[in-house]
Amino acid sequence: MCRLLGFISPTPTTAADLIGADECRQWQSMGTLHDDGWGTAWVDTGTEAVARFRTPTEGADDPRLTRALDADVSEGRICHLRMATTGLADLEENTHPFLAEGVAMAHNGSVHPIERLREYVSVSEVGGTTDSAIIFALILRRMRHGERLLDAVTGVVRKLRADFDHPGINLLLLTREEMIVVHATAGTEVPYLQGPLPPDHHDHYYRMSWRRSPENAMIVSSSGLEHRGWSLIEQNTIMRLTVPDGAETIIRL
Repeated sequence: MCRLLGFISPTPTTAADLIGADECRQWQSMGTLHDDGWGTAWVDTGTEAVARFRTPTEGADDPRLTRALDADVSEGRICHLRMATTGLADLEENTHPFLAEGVAMAHNGSVHPIERLREYVSVSEVGGTTDSAIIFALILRRMRHGERLLDAVTGVVRKLRADFDHPGINLLLLTREEMIVVHATAGTEVPYLQGPLPPDHHDHYYRMSWRRSPENAMIVSSSGLEHRGWSLIEQNTIMRLTVPDGAETIIRL
């Protein structure tokens, strides 16, 4: 169970430019609850390759996360705050985003039982021990067989929804050309959380929203922000966001 934030833009920008520094601090502050690591992947403005940083430490007060949200410009970025599923270790290899072959992925949700999910892949295919790492490995496998990213993601999500009981699959995937958003959590049990919580964490933990800026940048966030002026992403939807086309493709699952 985690928090997601990502954008894609026609010109280099930051999350703070798109939603304001106050909203970025609100998102980062959720790292006190989602405190099992954080990470970010972005389109490097110099090389146009997707780069990544991740650490299994708390992000709420980490100046590196503040800088990633406020100062480090990019044409695309995804950020992730991790709250580890019970029993899954706080290791760097389990920290999101995962990155391979020019594709970065961050996940919010869970697929159970993980023991059965692990039967889908070989150990050599997985760069981590979690359900999220296995989802990423399954997507990469389909891409290696010639599928484009959108088709690979759609195929994996449909298979997991067919084979598992109410899996939680909210995803952000980033390449140098596109951001793919998955919101597929219908029936997923909302985690039981105690204490003062950010907005929507009791009843709408898995909700996702998006907004287009006047400059045609598109930003996506999981719940926990005020989201004034944002649009809800429909349940059981996959969106392919590109610049300048916007929501170029929407797939209903």
